[in-house]
Parts: sequence; C-alpha cells; structure tokens
Amino acid sequence: MEYNKEINPYIPYVESFSNSSEFKYLANAFNETGFYTQLQEGTQAYIDFWKDVKDKCIYGFTNSKNIKVTGHHFFYLNFCRISGYDKSTGKKTEMFPNFVDLDFEYFHMIEYCEKNQKCLIALKGRRQGWSYKAAAICAWEFTFFPGSNSIIGTFLSSFGLETMRMSIENLNWLNENTEFRKQRNPDLKDNIIARYQYDAGGIKIWKGYKSSVRAISFKDNPTAAVGKSASKLILDEAGVFPNITDTYSFTEPLIKAGSIFSGVAIVFGSSSDMDTGSKYFYEMFTNPSKYNMLEFQDEENPKLRVGYFSSASKGREGLCMNKTSKWYRLPMIDEDGNSNEEAAIDDIMHLRELAKGGLDFKAHHGVITQFPLTWREGFLRDKSAVFSSIEMLEWLGKLETTPSLREDKKKIELYFDDDGNVKAKLKPDLEDIINFPLGKEENKRGCVVTWVDPIENSPYGRYIAGCDPYDQDKADSTDSLGSFFVYDRLANQVVAEFTGRPERADDFYEICRRLCIYYNAKCLYENQLKGLKGYFEMKNSLHYLCEQPQIIKDIVKDSRVSRGYGIHMNRGAGGATGIKDQCELYLRQWLYDERDSNDGQPTMNLHSIRSIPLLKELIAYDRETNTDRVIALMLCILQSKEMHKLHINSMRPQTLLEMDPFFSKSYFKKNIHNKIRH
Repeated sequence: MEYNKEINPYIPYVESFSNSSEFKYLANAFNETGFYTQLQEGTQAYIDFWKDVKDKCIYGFTNSKNIKVTGHHFFYLNFCRISGYDKSTGKKTEMFPNFVDLDFEYFHMIEYCEKNQKCLIALKGRRQGWSYKAAAICAWEFTFFPGSNSIIGTFLSSFGLETMRMSIENLNWLNENTEFRKQRNPDLKDNIIARYQYDAGGIKIWKGYKSSVRAISFKDNPTAAVGKSASKLILDEAGVFPNITDTYSFTEPLIKAGSIFSGVAIVFGSSSDMDTGSKYFYEMFTNPSKYNMLEFQDEENPKLRVGYFSSASKGREGLCMNKTSKWYRLPMIDEDGNSNEEAAIDDIMHLRELAKGGLDFKAHHGVITQFPLTWREGFLRDKSAVFSSIEMLEWLGKLETTPSLREDKKKIELYFDDDGNVKAKLKPDLEDIINFPLGKEENKRGCVVTWVDPIENSPYGRYIAGCDPYDQDKADSTDSLGSFFVYDRLANQVVAEFTGRPERADDFYEICRRLCIYYNAKCLYENQLKGLKGYFEMKNSLHYLCEQPQIIKDIVKDSRVSRGYGIHMNRGAGGATGIKDQCELYLRQWLYDERDSNDGQPTMNLHSIRSIPLLKELIAYDRETNTDRVIALMLCILQSKEMHKLHINSMRPQTLLEMDPFFSKSYFKKNIHNKIRH
C-alpha cells in the first residue's frame, strides 16, 4: 500500500475501502456457526489453523483488494466484543466491531509507533470507541507477547477500571472460544498476570507467559507507576489530569531502556472531558515532538505541528438528519466502513443550529465539545470555562503561525537617561516568557515586551496599568509569576507587558515603576501583598499607584473596605457577587465587544491581543488555575471602568442630558436650558 505523506505520513492511503467484510472473516464464521473453526481439535489441520490465525493477529491480514489491516486491528475485529448497534434488531447488543476507516487509521498509527520508537497523543470526540481499542491493544499484548506489561493509567480510577474490564472480557472470550487461553494469577479487577504455579519437588515455580495488564490511578500519586516497566502505556482522559505533563514525565521511563523507547505510550483525551488540566494536555498536543509523539500538520496553519485529532465527522453512526442537506437520511458510514464526512458534518452542524436556538447558550457549547470538527473546538472547556471560545482558539492559532502578526513585538530594557527620563533600549536577545503553563526548568526571569510605544508627552489617563505582584524573592516550588500590563484606553488594547519572576521582588517592582513612568500610567494592583506599595512609596512614586476604586461600592453593596491603594480580588460569599466575579464579567464583555477593523470585517477586542501566553491563560482560566496575566488584564479593564465612571460623575447635568438621545430631539431642545435652571 502507498502513503500520502501530505495527508497522513503514518497511515497507508486508501481512497475507498471495499470488500471490508473479509477483514473479519473469522468473526463472520463465528456468528454463523458459533465456532471459529469446525476442524477436529488436536488434528494437525486444527493446530495449523490456529497457528495461521496467530500469525495474522501479529503481522496483519491483506484482503482481496490488497488492503492490509494491522495485526492488532485483525485481532480487534475478530476476537473482541463491544457494545454496538445491531441493524437487524434496531437495538444495542454485544457484538464484534465493524470495520471502520477511523479504526484503520488508529491501528496503523500504533503499528508505526511500535516500529519507529514513537508514541501517540490524540484528541477525540465522544463515542469513537477509543477505550475499546485501548482494551484490545492490552489484550493483544497479553495474549501474544510473553513478559509484556500493559498499564492503563488514568486520573480517575473509574476510567481505568472500565477499560480494564473491557480488556478482561476480551481475554475471557479468548479463554472460552479459542486456543489462545491463558491462566491468570492474580486475577483481579485491576491487575492480571498470565501465569500459574508449578510444583517442582516441593518448590513452587511460576510458569506461563507472565504477561500482565494493570490499571493504575494517578489521582493521589503521580509517581504511582515508578519502578515498573511497560510495553504499552495508556493514559486515558488526559484532559481530566490536573497535570498530565508531570504524570507523563514520571511514567515515560516505563517505556524506555536507557534512551531507547522499548514500548509505546498512547495518550488521549475526549473533547467533552476537558477540565482544569486541559492546559497541560494542550501543551503536549501542540508540542508533540517535545514528547516524542507523532506530529501532524495543522490543516488551518501548515506551519503548526500538532498531535492526532480524530474529528467527530469520522466514524459517525446513523443517518444524516439535516433536512436541508443532500445527504438527508443517508448513512454516515457505508457498508465497507467508509465515513461520509460531508454528511456527518451536515448532521453535526444541524445539531449545532438546533442548540443555538435555545435559551441556554451552554447547550450550543456542549454540542460543539461533544462533536468537535477541529482540534481547537476539541479544547473548548465544557465545565468551567470562563473566557474560552472558538474565536479565541482560532486567533491563538493564527498568532502562532503568522509572523506578520508578531512583527510589532519588541523586547526592550528600560533605563533612566541623564535627565531622569525613562527610555527604552531594544534587547532582542532577552528571553520573554512565551509558554503557558511554564515548565519547572524554564527561565522565569522574563523581560519587558511592547507592541506600541507611548505617544510623546502622553496625557494622564490615556494609559493605565494592571499588576498581579508577588512578594517572595525566590520561590522554586511555585509557578506563580508577577504580571504587569499597560493598556491604551483610546486605542482599546494592550500595548506592553512584563511577566516574570526575577530573583529579587524589588527588581520586579522597579520594572513596573519604570513602565508606569515610561507610559505615564497609573497602576491598579492586587493589594493582598504589600511589597509593591512599599517599594513605590520608598521611591517617591506612590502617585503612580491607583487608589482603591470607588466602583467597588457598586459591585459590593454596603462595602466598608478601605485599603487606600489597590484592590483585593475577593470572591462573593453566599451567592453574592464579589469583586473578582464582577471583574470576570467586565473582562469577558471587553474580550467579545466588537471593534473597528481596517478591512471592514467585524472583529472583537480579543483580536487586538498580541500576547500568545495571555491568550493561553485566558483559554485555560478557571477558578483554580494560577493565571497571573489574566488578573493583571482584569485590573486594567476594571480601572478603565472606574475612570469612565469618574468622568461621567464629574460632568455637568446639562452635558449628561444632552448626551441622552431623548433630549436631543428637536422638539425638546428649545426648553432644555430653562428646565435645568428651574
């Protein structure tokens, strides 16, 4: 078979599958007779039959159209049982899997990994049978490879035990219906070994294949598998892991002999199960080569390499139900297992439109996360997302792969000239922090980044700043950074950033102070920590810090909090709205407000953001994740609201009336001044 390296370099290219029933000729025979063979047990023909079947299970099988399935795929089709839809009865039942092009891709990628010392990371939609296929891989290893060890690793034990159950049921089927039966000791729901005890003159010796399958939960211990070895390491529901990168770093040695990969890791997650750990899964998925994973060209951005994405348009069962589509009531998979992706996309888009028409916007969001058509849709957070959206993911992808959008970015160093003015010096060799989440070994120093220089003699109020500071000089154990943003109120965009953690907190404060002077910007800061105010006071720069905003009295009714400078980002209690809750709302409104664009196309404020790590933080943001940049931006937006409120409050009543469209009517203008005087 030939490969189309532009489409998928790891999977043989097949334009259209035919005669697919031949791939499961043994399953078909069993369905007809209740036996895989009717040859007499113990005869040479019987022995040869099972030897031939074993060879096909290991090396693969080629049908009459010269299309080859891998050994594990052949095993899956003929010896594994799944819950599936029986067309003859119209009900779900236990059955052999049908051949589907989606599975053809999966098993060929696994075979490529086995032969080339690579691993696989994948993002998928719901109900694509990946747990069944993972269970089949484990049963296959257990059955045909003595001494092999398969580990099913999950964060929540329920996921791993379910896949383990499927694997054991496959092995039970083999024991009852084939010559591949194996004794097991122990034979537990989370740990099985192919062995039995042999009494040799009073000495008990373990005999058998000694292959094993084990389910391990990493919820309370990311090092739970340390010290073991594995030929197959399966990490399921990767988006649920609080930190899949840490778990993988601990478990990767299981599949290595020194620097050589002796086993294969399969890391995958479902789009609708994205949780607080999805940012780490995203990090692995968008940097596959860093983790020795197969990499694929992103369809939207050819310069970007990502993991394997299994679109919901592949392997979709049933009939297309979009009445406006030419595929209406046509199968989305044909009899030979070819996916009709056009029909599936029409069907999914129909579901999205139906959900969009409801009162609950989460319903539309839920359909997208259940059935993603792009990997960016797959990383939308269904449970705790605050800012994440398709638009934001698409903009992030565009920023990462379009150099022209990053041309305005400058790395600078701020210094005082002889006249005491703050000036900027280009420093292209400095390292700004571009990754989120930040790796433990990565440089946390950071540097100042600007996208727009301040206008000359900038007036007070045009630029404002927000800061999420820190106090501890050195903290190797935390991923918390200090973050400072400068926001242009007139242009309505972020113009500068410093995010980092210099070894001395004073160094961070000084950079913030110089940015304030450089842009003539007052800074609203998170005042839970006292170091920033103390430093500015010592430097006679207290006038660059914002006093406690008056707007908090609108947010927190009957608030008696008075801290002088800055703001404390508290949560509301007992259902009441807190400052942080309201800041989230303000920021979300700002992100998705439309703005003018040069080409006349509608854009949102989020499209003005040029900071890639800020976008990553916004996508990952929830009530638990440490997102310093998001807090700093929130404070910019809050201060902008505060200054607008102060401006309105300072206006004369006459001016306010004239701003109201009602009073601008011609019939009213002649009387307006008299009404105000009286």
